[in-house]
Amino acid sequence: MNKVYIVGLPASGKTTIGRWLSEKMNWSFLDIDEKIVQDQGMSIFDYFKIHGEESFRLLETKILRETETLSHYVIACGGGTASHSDNMMWMSAQGLTLFLNPDLGTIQTRIVENPNHRPIFEDKSITQIREMLHELLEKRGSDYHKSKIIWNKPKPEKTLHIAINQLVM
Repeated sequence: MNKVYIVGLPASGKTTIGRWLSEKMNWSFLDIDEKIVQDQGMSIFDYFKIHGEESFRLLETKILRETETLSHYVIACGGGTASHSDNMMWMSAQGLTLFLNPDLGTIQTRIVENPNHRPIFEDKSITQIREMLHELLEKRGSDYHKSKIIWNKPKPEKTLHIAINQLVM
């Protein structure tokens, strides 16, 4: 296995921990959402508003499947990637999967502090955000829990790097 796919709820830390992990492993890093922004010339927020979620999920899956040829990469997936188009099964066959599962309070705080980064939470109250997070975890959790590693902490630690390094080398 020469790829690590990171999954989790929006604001769970996929990009931050993915960058940290890629540096520790001396691997390349790809954030699928960032690639969509670069390729489409617009934010995820704007893409959702203009084209809708279904179009976004198709594009997200296309970019995910293009990672098949990559080697020595840490790949941060969007929050919903694992729950569409059999993507979780596909990622598990392609590399190591890592589910970032910090407590919902941590995720809620991150969303409230950066509301424009997550279109599905636009104009939502703190209570609504919390309810939506519970709903998303209920809906996507079974896919996330298929990951080889489940990380329940809000930040990366040396033990995460060691565990992943042992499994991919």
